[in-house]
Amino acid sequence: MADQARKVVVDVNDGIATLTIDRPKALNALNGAVVADLEAAFDEAVARPDVKALVIQGAGDKAFVAGADIKFFIDNIEADRVGDIVAFARRGQKVLRKIEKSPKPVIAKVDGLALGGGLELALACTAIVVTDKAGVGLPETGIGIFPGLGGTQRTARVVGKELGKYLVFTGQILDGKTAHEIGLAGYLAADDVDGFIRDLVARGEFRDKYAPKPTPAGWEPVVEAFSDAHVQEVLAGTAPNDDPRVAAAVKAVGRKAPLALKVANRIIDEGFQKSLDDALELELANLGEIFSTQDALVGLKSVIEKSRPAFKGE
Repeated sequence: MADQARKVVVDVNDGIATLTIDRPKALNALNGAVVADLEAAFDEAVARPDVKALVIQGAGDKAFVAGADIKFFIDNIEADRVGDIVAFARRGQKVLRKIEKSPKPVIAKVDGLALGGGLELALACTAIVVTDKAGVGLPETGIGIFPGLGGTQRTARVVGKELGKYLVFTGQILDGKTAHEIGLAGYLAADDVDGFIRDLVARGEFRDKYAPKPTPAGWEPVVEAFSDAHVQEVLAGTAPNDDPRVAAAVKAVGRKAPLALKVANRIIDEGFQKSLDDALELELANLGEIFSTQDALVGLKSVIEKSRPAFKGE
């Protein structure tokens, strides 16, 4: 029997516990209550002997999770409580790491938008199953910040550092097919996503999301552009080759917050040389600095005001 008072509702059927993030009017955005309820629901499901796998999904037909609660960020910045934002991110990272270490497989069912914190939640799962209705991306650098729930670190490990930087720097939203094509999502369900997931659980053989992957066909110029040899050119507004996708990426990067890009570039490089736990800690250690910038407040407010932010690099 589902507990309707929760922000995360648990239902168990045929050995699969489905955890539904239930804020459809807010596109299932993460806040403190959702994170707390997600942890409680996860603990409850994992402890049940009749549960062999977990599925995380979003309520409604629009979003898995469309990010974190922007107003929470703005209110805390304006009240000079950036520490509360960092504390929220630390709690969120703790819960996502618990999910990642789950003794039972956890599947992210992405049948709509998974942006920012939503994609970060999905990346912490054992597997991501996307459909043709999925839209995944990390738009944070476009609003003055960088992904703070593991996005700078897990993304680079899942798709490689170069494509990880491409996604973090451009904020490009990928459809399900493309996310699967580049290896960001492990599985693509053409139809009957629930049946696909049931079959996946029945087989019990999940790909290692962190296993090295070959460069996807057609993406070689992008990988070149965001490589150590050329990424500074991209950040300076120059395309190192004539690929149209690279030209579009350079244009997109030019609209992002320069401080957020600079910090993200550094912590992706530094984190890539560390253990995942140390890399996640590195990401957290830089959140206070980025949320204290004027660009962060300008960028976050632009979401509410539905305007294009004018970043000043301060």
